[in-house]
Amino acid sequence: MKRRLLPFTALLCLLFSFVHAQKTEVRKHTSTAPVVRTTVTPKRNYTQPAKTPNISLKVFPLQSALPGYTFSDLAPLKKGLSGVSIFGAGEGTHGTHEFFTFKHRLFEFLVQEMGYTVFAIEDGMYGAALINQYITTGQGDPKDILQKEFHNVFQVKELLDLIEWMRSYNASHGNKLTFAGFDNQQMDSYVRGIREIEDSYQTNAFRRLTDYSASEGDTAGQAMTEARAIAESMAENIPVRPPHVHEKEWEQATWYLLNIKAALQQFTSKDWLQAINTRDSMMALNVERLAAQHPGEKIMLWAHNGHVGNRHGAVEGFKTLGSRLKARYGAAYQNLGFTTSTGTYRAMSEVTFKMKEDNTLSILVAGSIESLLHKTGMPLFFFSTHTLPLKGRFRMIGSVASREQFTPEPVKLDELFDWLVYADKTTFALGL
Repeated sequence: MKRRLLPFTALLCLLFSFVHAQKTEVRKHTSTAPVVRTTVTPKRNYTQPAKTPNISLKVFPLQSALPGYTFSDLAPLKKGLSGVSIFGAGEGTHGTHEFFTFKHRLFEFLVQEMGYTVFAIEDGMYGAALINQYITTGQGDPKDILQKEFHNVFQVKELLDLIEWMRSYNASHGNKLTFAGFDNQQMDSYVRGIREIEDSYQTNAFRRLTDYSASEGDTAGQAMTEARAIAESMAENIPVRPPHVHEKEWEQATWYLLNIKAALQQFTSKDWLQAINTRDSMMALNVERLAAQHPGEKIMLWAHNGHVGNRHGAVEGFKTLGSRLKARYGAAYQNLGFTTSTGTYRAMSEVTFKMKEDNTLSILVAGSIESLLHKTGMPLFFFSTHTLPLKGRFRMIGSVASREQFTPEPVKLDELFDWLVYADKTTFALGL
């Protein structure tokens, strides 16, 4: 009988889960919010808006979204982030050039001015470890690693440029910087990671899971349910480390197992809210583990606004990564969101699920936070949301090009983020 290995069904369920999540939100909000179709390019005949002094006087203009500039314009962050050890940098889409380049610039600032040493991204630990090997030893091809191991939204030139900067910095500063990942969904690579550790020590403690295969007639859902039962059973009774296996590598294999279990629980859950809470709960545990592995060091996280924020803004009952880190670390965790008014972005087509680089941002919603910021007439700035606590609907776009781009109800910005970067006009990220 032909068999189908777990990693292949994992990829199928990952796609299904993600698409289901976005479509569920569209159905939930259709009754309260108009659907804006991104397939129609709106006319952008904006007139020069009148200045809005009450906002303009409370924001900090930025020189550029590009790295390579001096950091004088970022000075307010230095005071504001005093005492912060984990800083979550968000993104309003998973494919905006200016969001990504500014986060590169931001990390350079945090490293050179505030002593940050750890960069962690919303992607897998296995692929991130290969990038970390590159920035510390020069071994490997970072472009190839991004294309093979990372989610397609992060297969972009902007991230590759940041990686090359980290490699250059390490080469002249004694490998101070670390590149890490904290997502749990990359089951295929975690299975490979466990196998590599076991093969190197000639053990088979995890084979019941890593060698699992489903019958050809099984659906992806059936395969996932069976694999979940195995993973949960093994997680309850963690295999004992053989004496000849290094403790650090056994702990890594065990941690891969726990992430696989969380991913299987996420993908097989019949409750969508429970599924996304499972993911962010595991991501928070991954960040906590990373912090424990780097005691006394400061970490910058790279993820979507909807994860790093203290609230999601559109989904009630969703306990985000950011809310969990805030509860765990208190004032030592802060976050920064990104948003924009007009332009294009890179995302998967909701029809073909292939990456598309000319998706158009929908026209501004009256009374939205973006419409208020646009009226300043300023092209690029940031501010503390606690100094400027705006309220309004807020743009949020994920990995798939979205027809519905704004939260259905107004949100209080200071409940979501500590800081916000606003770029009036943005462009799509550059795929590799």
